[in-house]
Amino acid sequence: MHDKLDIRVYPIDEPKGNTVAFASVAVDDLVAIRGIRVVEGEKGLFVSMPQSFDKNTEEYHDIAFPMYKELRDDIKHGVLDEYEEKAALAPEERGYEKPEKNTAGDLDVSGIKLDVRVYPLKEPQGNTKAFAGVAIDEMITIRGIRVVEGEKGLFVTMPQSHDKKTNEYHDIAFPIVGDLRKEIKNQVLAKYEAKEKSADKSLANGLKRGADKAADAPATDKKAAAKKSPGLGD
Repeated sequence: MHDKLDIRVYPIDEPKGNTVAFASVAVDDLVAIRGIRVVEGEKGLFVSMPQSFDKNTEEYHDIAFPMYKELRDDIKHGVLDEYEEKAALAPEERGYEKPEKNTAGDLDVSGIKLDVRVYPLKEPQGNTKAFAGVAIDEMITIRGIRVVEGEKGLFVTMPQSHDKKTNEYHDIAFPIVGDLRKEIKNQVLAKYEAKEKSADKSLANGLKRGADKAADAPATDKKAAAKKSPGLGD
């Protein structure tokens, strides 16, 4: 179970749609989720986790989310309470004194349970070779992680959003602890490479079977033709 939530909410003074604020949440100084939205709906305010749009299914999917109801409820209520508090303040009074914690490697990650899933693309999208997801300590799931082919080889990127104003990309959900980020990266790459080797082996076996069949085909065809060809007495 989680011990600590660091919730930060940034109200929008002049909302252009039904989104009235953005929020970020850090869980146990371990994982951060940004791009959470406070939305004005027909029945009042609600909280939406960061999402991506699937062009194939035309559906939205959560990029990162709590894995159990209690944590989801705590985040939801915490974000809404923080929004009400910040929205009541003048814009210049809404800042946060302490920056979000970012630890380089002061945590033993050996006891953190990771469930890493990797899905290689049959037809890579540009330099993206695979997508991956990871469940961290049965607490937070992060999807949309990418395996990318760069000039210096493969690397892993956490799910990102594009800031049109600055033309920069920012991580949406990510481990705060540097050693945990490295461990996730290593496991994602290891599973990707294992799947690629398995696929290469399957392809090689398939090509060999095809070659063996092709080699046997002429003899088989000749026998079949001999049986079907009419004799002199036919």
